[in-house]
Amino acid sequence: MLKGVGGAAAGVATMSLAGCLGSGDGSGDVSVPGIYDMSGATSDVGKPSGIGSRDAIKWINENDELDTEIDHPWQDYAYDVPTAKSAYDEYTSGTKPPIIIGWGTADTEALSPSVARDRIVYISASYSAKLVKEETPFNFFGNLDYTSQARAHLKWIEQNDPGAKVAFIFSNTAFGKSPVEGGRQYAESLDLDLGENINLSLTANSAKTQLRKARNRNVDYLIHQNTAAPMQVLLADRQEVYPEVNVMGLTYTVDELRAQESPELFEGVRYASGFKVFNEIMDSDVPGKTIIEESFEREGRSMDDPSVANLNYVRGVIHALLALKGLKNAQEIGDMSSGADVREGLFQVSDWNARGLAEPFTYAEDDRRPTMNGRIYEVSDGSFEYDSTIELPRKDEWVGL
Repeated sequence: MLKGVGGAAAGVATMSLAGCLGSGDGSGDVSVPGIYDMSGATSDVGKPSGIGSRDAIKWINENDELDTEIDHPWQDYAYDVPTAKSAYDEYTSGTKPPIIIGWGTADTEALSPSVARDRIVYISASYSAKLVKEETPFNFFGNLDYTSQARAHLKWIEQNDPGAKVAFIFSNTAFGKSPVEGGRQYAESLDLDLGENINLSLTANSAKTQLRKARNRNVDYLIHQNTAAPMQVLLADRQEVYPEVNVMGLTYTVDELRAQESPELFEGVRYASGFKVFNEIMDSDVPGKTIIEESFEREGRSMDDPSVANLNYVRGVIHALLALKGLKNAQEIGDMSSGADVREGLFQVSDWNARGLAEPFTYAEDDRRPTMNGRIYEVSDGSFEYDSTIELPRKDEWVGL
C-alpha cells in the first residue's frame, strides 16, 4: 500500500527477522511469504489486513482448496524499506517462492526490479498505478488503483455538484502523491475548478493550517489520500476550522474502527474502493462471507470488534484469495511453484469477484489493472452506506498514471 518512511525501529526489524513476530510452520509444500506492517506508521490499517491474509490462508489449508498446503512465513517490516528488502532477501536466498504478499508503496516499488528479475509474483497492498506499467511485470494488486479511486470521486462530483471547487490533500510520500497528477488531469478534463495541493503528514496531530488553506481558497471538496489516523485528525479539526468542506477519502482513509469510534466526525464522509466493506459482506450471502465467519470462529475473534472486523481485514482476505487463484491456475497450466507460471495463471483471471468480496477483476498481459469500477460509500451514523458504483473507462493513457 503505502510509502515507507525509512529508519523505522531497528529493534522491531531484528525481532521480526529472528522469527519472533510470526512464521509459517515449515510443513507446507508451496511457500507464499508475507511482508506486513504490524507495528509501523501504517499499522492502523496494516495490522487487520495482515491478519486477514493469514486467517484466509489458514482457511484455505484447512479446507483443502489446493492439493498441497500453503506455507506462510511472515515478518513485520514496521513500514521500513530496508527491513522489507532484508525480508525479501531472506525469503529468496534459497528456493524462490512463486508469490510474496507485500504491503507499502515505497517498498513495493523498491522491490519491483528484484521481483521481475527473480520472476516472483508480488501481490501488494499498494495500488499505485506505477505498479501496472510494463517495467513492473510481476506486480499485481486487488483493488481499483489509487488514481482511479480519485477519478471515481471526481466523476461523482461532476455528476452531482459540477460547479464545485476541488483540491487534493495527501501525505508527502510516494503513497500520498500517487493519485495526484493523474487525478488533477482528470479533474481538468471534467472542467472542475481545481485548488492548490495541500500536504498532511501520515503522523499529523493537527490539520488546522491545512484546513485554513482550504477555507481561504474556497475549496468545496477535499480528496484525501492517507490512512485513517490522519483522516481522523483532519475531520476533528474540520469541525472547528472549516465545517462546510466535504471530505472524500481513498481506500485507506476510512474504516469501521474510526467511523464507529467517532461517528460525528466521519458523518457525511465519502469513500471509494474496488471492494466491499465488512458489514456489507456480513449482511450478504456471498461465498467469501464463509471464509470470514469461519476464520473469526476459529481464532476466537469477535464480529463486534472493529479493530479487526473491518474492511482492511477484507482487503487481506482478497490478497490471499488472489494468491490462491494464481496458484490454482498455475497448477493447471504448468507448475504452481513457478512464479512465471503463477503470473500466466493470473492472466486467466476474468470477471472474478473474489468470492463476492469485490468488483469483478480481470488481468491481462497488456493491462494488469484489475478493475475500473469504484464503489462509492457515505458514512452515516458510524456505518458505511453504499451510494453507487462509478464505472470508469479503461483508457490506455491512464496506465501508470
